[in-house]
Amino acid sequence: MLDAARTRRRHPPNSPIAMNIKHTLPLILMLAVATPALGQETPLPSHRLTLTGYGLYDFHYATGDIGGGALQLAWHVAPTFSLEAGAEYASSNRIAAKLSGEATLLTTPQGRRLTLRNSYLWRHFPQLDLQEFTGALQVGWHARHIQLHLGLCNRYTAALIQHSDGGRGTVFEPMNVMFAAEGWWHNLLTPHAWNIGLRWSNYNDFIIERVANWFFSAKALYTLPKGADLYAEVGIHPVGSLNLTASYDGWFLHLGATKQL
Repeated sequence: MLDAARTRRRHPPNSPIAMNIKHTLPLILMLAVATPALGQETPLPSHRLTLTGYGLYDFHYATGDIGGGALQLAWHVAPTFSLEAGAEYASSNRIAAKLSGEATLLTTPQGRRLTLRNSYLWRHFPQLDLQEFTGALQVGWHARHIQLHLGLCNRYTAALIQHSDGGRGTVFEPMNVMFAAEGWWHNLLTPHAWNIGLRWSNYNDFIIERVANWFFSAKALYTLPKGADLYAEVGIHPVGSLNLTASYDGWFLHLGATKQL
């Protein structure tokens, strides 16, 4: 199925996965140290934890119904740096896990922020016996009513079934563009009891599509009296597997909550 080079059981030092970690992870760690000196900071409580959980439902004409859920934990290590880890289970279709770090490069007096995010995503497709590794680097702009993200990622897909010589079929995508644009009704920089918005992107928390495969969604947030946030997202997305799009007849629904610990 995969027309690619064979690799050994253990990836050599110059493999795509090793190169992702070698070149991008040190960058985000250095930024975590350097950014407090840039711009005017908007202080956040240090060591704050934010827990997010949601249930998901995807409908594909090609693959049928997919149900599951996800859990994410964010740790605000410093006013200008945070770490996030999460995992997703989507029935027998896919299992995913991610790890990311985000540094604030600049904060304006009005509270707008320029950020840099380094993330790693692992996905496993049990039905296809494939796994996928993606490393990404993104720049973000967080304003009153708009959030914009633009970045690059590379992807490494490997077959779990070994060849007779001990190697595996692999595919390496050296570059893919990631983008996201969100618009919200209420000002994001000040607290509100509710908010609604629209999102256009080629990725979400645990899926990164190619640049021509888009997600369109509507989002809603509601803040409960005790500090928890409820949210919902419904949208359409490309149907297919491994970034191969069959049609645009799929849709998804996410329902969840966020709580600061």
